[in-house]
Amino acid sequence: MKKLAQLKELFNKDITDTLKKHKVPLVGGLVVLLLACVGIFVTYAFYQVTDVTPIIGGSTGDIADLEVRVMAEERDASGNGLGSYALYPYIPEAGYAYNEAKSYCTNGSTINYNATSYEADITAYGHDVCYLYFDSTANLDLTLNVYAQNIDSDGNGIEGEYTKLETTALPSIGYVLNTEMSSCENGSTLSYLADENMFNIEASGKDVCTAYMDAIDVDIQLKILVQAKSGSSVYYEADSIPTNAFYELGSQSACTGSANADALSIVNQKVVIAAASRTSCVAYLDVSSGPILESMQASVDAQNVTISLGNSNLGTTPTTYYYSSDNGASYVSSTSSSYTFSDLNPLSNYTFKAYSVDASGKTSGILTTTAETGYVFNGAYDYSSSVQTEPIEVSGYYHLQVWGAQGGSYNTSYATGGLGGYSEGYVYLNAGDTLYIHTGGQGSYGTTSTYTVQTGGGANGGGNAGYRGGAGGGGTDIRINQDDLLARVIVAGGGGGAYSYNSTYKAAGGAGGGTSGVNGSYYRSSYSAWVGKAGTQTSGGAQATGSSTNYHGDAGTFGVGGDTGRKYNSTSYYSNGAGGGGWYGGSAAGNYSSSSRTRAAGGGGGSGYVYTSSTAANYPSGCLLNSNYYMTSASTHAGNTSFESTSGGTETGHSGNGYAKVTYVGQTLS
Repeated sequence: MKKLAQLKELFNKDITDTLKKHKVPLVGGLVVLLLACVGIFVTYAFYQVTDVTPIIGGSTGDIADLEVRVMAEERDASGNGLGSYALYPYIPEAGYAYNEAKSYCTNGSTINYNATSYEADITAYGHDVCYLYFDSTANLDLTLNVYAQNIDSDGNGIEGEYTKLETTALPSIGYVLNTEMSSCENGSTLSYLADENMFNIEASGKDVCTAYMDAIDVDIQLKILVQAKSGSSVYYEADSIPTNAFYELGSQSACTGSANADALSIVNQKVVIAAASRTSCVAYLDVSSGPILESMQASVDAQNVTISLGNSNLGTTPTTYYYSSDNGASYVSSTSSSYTFSDLNPLSNYTFKAYSVDASGKTSGILTTTAETGYVFNGAYDYSSSVQTEPIEVSGYYHLQVWGAQGGSYNTSYATGGLGGYSEGYVYLNAGDTLYIHTGGQGSYGTTSTYTVQTGGGANGGGNAGYRGGAGGGGTDIRINQDDLLARVIVAGGGGGAYSYNSTYKAAGGAGGGTSGVNGSYYRSSYSAWVGKAGTQTSGGAQATGSSTNYHGDAGTFGVGGDTGRKYNSTSYYSNGAGGGGWYGGSAAGNYSSSSRTRAAGGGGGSGYVYTSSTAANYPSGCLLNSNYYMTSASTHAGNTSFESTSGGTETGHSGNGYAKVTYVGQTLS
């Protein structure tokens, strides 16, 4: 049953490509799978052998018979050379040295041994037997003995009969390792790599291994004869089926041996032989009428690949097309001569196949093409009061852009909150990284109906404000792999809140962003000390001063703008502008008393930040990023300067809520 499964696996394949490559003149298209020399890959715990090459390399000439025998010095139980020699199955790479003086050919052929490539090039002019001698140079030994199963006159393996090979040359097809009989004396592991026709021995020391190879009865011959033109009695021999016409299997086609003509078929303009034993076939291919594909093109659009087929006007009109993106393992059907494979793996190579079928069920030949997919990622993140996450699927460089939010205003016709800043740069992200994106909220304004609450701070760090005061705008930032202020790679500062009692008593908030935000403004210069101060690269905006510390607003801190202060003799909150959020938040303006509206002042803007090799030192202790995430070509801009807008144009400062973009650039930065 084991052999049957192996045969089934072997002959369920379309062998036409193999048949086209190997011919023997005796039978036109006779398929002979050429002898391939078998090498060994060996590893030792105490000795390194990286590769063993085939026994014969270079040219041996066109001769009828040449025998080559490798003679390696025998060793005693301790691995010492004994001065006697025995047949060895391959040219050893290490532990032996070639003995040129002792090596010879019985009929005078010339041996040229290359000690670097471990190859022997033998020039011979007739029958000869050559002996290559190798002297032991080390206390190690690994021997492989190969026994091949004998076959009878019908090509069938004879149960229990094996012959030791003088070399390890085996046919490249038709033999399988008998794992039950094969073994190593000292416990090494022996395996056979069928695809490479190589033995593999994993050993930790000296050992002798014996491989028994069972024969599979395989010997297939094929001759292809192609009709010269439709209706002609003239045929010519071909290596492959021409593509300029449609062919069907002619009635003259036949197979000898255990198979018959039923073993022959033509599928997608390829000859297939369904035989599990020795056979010889002749395929007559007659010109007929059927679908003919003459072109196949692939166009790539990011992770989508469109296959377009061209039909020959010499063939019939197809009714159905079949497309494959996995090298023919599976197909999808369509009535269109083009088909798009969508959402393929990014930056991956694909082998596409396609064929067509007409109304009578005849199938065209299969065309093949390859294409590499691209990758496009344009992430846009509008304001959200909660974090937005983005898993990274493809490693590469990404362009990060963030816009901070504007500060709040009680009445924008009187005084406006500070505008948000902008930061941008490029960072290399790895597949599996996760981005945590916080977009700042625009600051609101304090209630006009009560003095007892503070409200309105924009999401992500905007400071709160009281009666008639504008709250701070939130900063916008992107964090890598952890949703933590200490994992921020880029920040755009939010603007400070404004204050306006009426058209007279008013003060604008300071802009956010840049290496330092902008201080708030004031109504009267004599009260300039009351304005909110901007956040910087290393600290929050300092607390504003006033006639009493109980009137002071809060200082800015890491990531958070300051709240406005409280009147000293009650629990009521009076207004001035609050601080904007950012890398470091701005401070709130000092409070004013109900009788001193001339002290109107705006809150300070929060600072922006980009994580680079030169700015990493500005991080407070506990930074969760490392140098792998340093940004390049990075910059931060204050909201009183001109920079790119969210729509791609330009703007001077950002109004409204915050915003963010993440764009895949490529594997490199050009």
